Amino acid sequence: MKKLTVLLLLVSLFGHAQVDYKGLVKNIEDITLETDIKAHLKGLPFTEEYGEIKFSDERFLRFYGVFVDKVKINTSYEGKRITMHFFDEISNFNKLKTKLTELYGNPNTNQSSSSAYYEWKTDNKSLMLRVNTEDGLFTEFDELVVTLFQ
Repeated sequence: MKKLTVLLLLVSLFGHAQVDYKGLVKNIEDITLETDIKAHLKGLPFTEEYGEIKFSDERFLRFYGVFVDKVKINTSYEGKRITMHFFDEISNFNKLKTKLTELYGNPNTNQSSSSAYYEWKTDNKSLMLRVNTEDGLFTEFDELVVTLFQ
């Protein structure tokens, strides 16, 4: 009886299920117009308000390998709109800009004294990367908005 008690104690201490974090990692680039968002991001905590779904768990969200801080997804007359906020790191911006340029070609660029926009368009999507600048120099990675057209 004593051995059984010790065995059960050890099993309860060391045998509980480990969380499969790799299985919970979700790639935002895999979302299509037909994707059921709640099913695709199942297992992640989210809030829903006025038809907008918000996820904010940087441990599990990625866009082309870059950690995403927050994601907001809604459907509009244009299609499905995915707004992503990243951490304020120029390396994240450079990595994403390089990857998107590799996939979609050179972006249309619009720069002002306080921000810079980089936009890529295809037949079925638009990607707009925005950074805040001061005198033309990077200060903050603002957002990436992907619109999947209907």
